[in-house]
Amino acid sequence: VRRLDAPSSRITMGNAMRSSTSTVTSQNQISIPADVRRRFGIVPGTELVWEEKDGALIVHPKRYALDDLRAFCAERPVQKLSLAEIRRARDRAVVARHGRR
Repeated sequence: VRRLDAPSSRITMGNAMRSSTSTVTSQNQISIPADVRRRFGIVPGTELVWEEKDGALIVHPKRYALDDLRAFCAERPVQKLSLAEIRRARDRAVVARHGRR
């Protein structure tokens, strides 16, 4: 169970209670503490799901079901690439996203 209670910003995992705090900016944004990102595998681009349950705010990374992955794969045409082509495509994507390799 992962739980973020709105009033005190407590994060719980099972029976172990850990506490982290974030502040909402004037543009309604928050930063997720590094230890929380590492614990839950949150990286840039991770979608977070916000749910309310019994008066508590529950936040967790969106996880995809097998059916979601099947649908995603079905939409993509199959294309066989060599290892060198895969590496070149990866390098282009890194440069496009981060401006460097």
